[in-house]
Amino acid sequence: MSELTKIAAILFKNLSDALLATASEISKLDWREAPPETLSQADEKPALQPSQTAQLVTHYQYDPKQKVLVQFEGSTTPTKCRILKRVDRYTYLVYGQRSPRSTAIEINADQILGLDPDR
Repeated sequence: MSELTKIAAILFKNLSDALLATASEISKLDWREAPPETLSQADEKPALQPSQTAQLVTHYQYDPKQKVLVQFEGSTTPTKCRILKRVDRYTYLVYGQRSPRSTAIEINADQILGLDPDR
C-alpha cells in the first residue's frame, strides 16, 4: 500500500508542476498586454465572400436517366433523383440516385426543381 501512495505522490507532484508551468506560460500571453496595433489588425479582416449558389437548369421535359432535384411533399430540402421514365405529359417515375430502380415513385412535373448541378 505504501508503494501506491508513493506513486500517487509522484504523479500529483508532476501534475502540479505541469499546471504551474502552463499557468506561467499563459500569463505571458495575456491579451491585455498586446500592443494596440495588433488588436486593430484583427478588425481589418476582409469581408467573407457570399457563397455562390448553383443555378438550376430547368427543362420543359426531362429524359430518362437524367439526374434531377425533386422537392417531395412535406420535405424541406430537395432530394437528388434519377428519372426512370416519363409516364405522361406531367408525370414522371423517379428513384433516389443511390437507391435501386424498384423504389421508383410517381411525381408531378412541378416537383422537379431542375437538373442536379453536381451531375
